[in-house]
Amino acid sequence: MKIANVLFLLPLLALSSCALSEDLSPLPHGKTVKIAVVKPADIDILPMDVIYRSEKCRDKIFTSTGAITSRAGYHLLTVPFNPEKGNNIVSNNIALDGGGQCEWKLSNIKFDFQYHNMQKFGGGVKKNIPGDIVFVFDKNAPPRGDGNYDDVCGVIEIQKNYYPLIRRKNTDEDVLILSVQGQPMLTYRVHEANSIVFIPVFHSDMVVNATPPKNKGDGYTLSYPNGEKIIDHRFSNSEKMKYDFVKQKSH
Repeated sequence: MKIANVLFLLPLLALSSCALSEDLSPLPHGKTVKIAVVKPADIDILPMDVIYRSEKCRDKIFTSTGAITSRAGYHLLTVPFNPEKGNNIVSNNIALDGGGQCEWKLSNIKFDFQYHNMQKFGGGVKKNIPGDIVFVFDKNAPPRGDGNYDDVCGVIEIQKNYYPLIRRKNTDEDVLILSVQGQPMLTYRVHEANSIVFIPVFHSDMVVNATPPKNKGDGYTLSYPNGEKIIDHRFSNSEKMKYDFVKQKSH
C-alpha cells in the first residue's frame, strides 16, 4: 500500500514545480529583436509585456474535469521603451533566447498606446482606454486574441491609422470614456526578424462620438466628423465602425 501511494504521488511532484532555477540568463551577445515605435507627440507608448516560455520547466494546470496536465512554463518581464537621440523613436532590444537552466525562449511581446492628455477631449472624459499590438514568436497562444495572425518576416514595418472614440457611459451621466480606435486585435506572428518598427498614425482631430440609446435595445448613435450619423445595435463589437474617412485623409 505504501509503495502504491508513493507511485501515485510521483507525477504530481513532477508537475508541481521545477527543481531548476527559473531565472532568465540571456547571453550578453546573443541574438535580439529590436522593437521600435515612431512615437507621435501626444501619445504615450507604455512598457512592453515580454513573455518567455520553457518546455523544460512546465507549469501544472487543472483541466475543466479536474485532471492534471501541464503546459510550457512562462516568465513575464516588463520592459520600458527608451527614447533614441535625434529622432522621435522609442525602442529597446529583446533577447530571443532567455537562457537560464529552464532554457527560456521568447514567446510574445505586447504593448499598449494611449493619448497622453485625455482632458484635451473635454473635461468630462474620465477614462482613457489604450489600444495594443502583439508580436508572437512561437506556437504558444498569445496573451489575447482568437489565434488568428498576420505572418510577417524580414524587415518588418507596420503602419496603422487611429482616431479617438468618445463614448458616453450612460444617457443620464456626464462621464465620457476615451478610447483608441483603429484596426482591432493587431496580432502578428514573426518569422526570422531582427527589427520591428511600428508607426501608429493618430488623427486626433477626427473624433467619433458614441451616444447610448435612451431606450434599451435601440442601439448607439455614432456621430462621425463629416456629419454622418448611424445607429449601431452591436456597438462596440460591430462591423459598422467605419474607418474609410481616416483612410481617405491619410492618402
